[in-house]
Amino acid sequence: MLIWDNITNILHQQKQILKEMMSTTTTTLKTGRKAIQTLTTTSATSLPMSQKTIEETITLEKQATTPNANIQAILLTLQELMLQLQETMMKNHNETRADISELKEEMGKLKAEMKADISKVEEKVGIIQQALEKNEATIKEVEKRT
Repeated sequence: MLIWDNITNILHQQKQILKEMMSTTTTTLKTGRKAIQTLTTTSATSLPMSQKTIEETITLEKQATTPNANIQAILLTLQELMLQLQETMMKNHNETRADISELKEEMGKLKAEMKADISKVEEKVGIIQQALEKNEATIKEVEKRT
């Protein structure tokens, strides 16, 4: 993780530079009812150490551009792969919806066919019951004669 270490070092150095460049002291003076804030700043021009640190930071930043370019290339590749994945998912989703619609249509047809078959079976059962009743009546008549 050399890249992240460099970035952390750069940020730490920049933080120190900013501290050295701007030393801010806030004092509050109370006069009557109102509070007045006074800011005092000192410039970094009197600190040659700060200038050297800035130059070192710039050098480190230039060295970090190559890994940053690699990271950016990786991120672009990831983005392209994610777009391809999204397209594949949308395609699969649309195909699945089409398949579901087709299955619903087929199930509707099968349901209608089954209802027709059940209706035919019920008619046959009714005819058989009538025949049974007729046969039972005939059997009773024959038994009465004998």
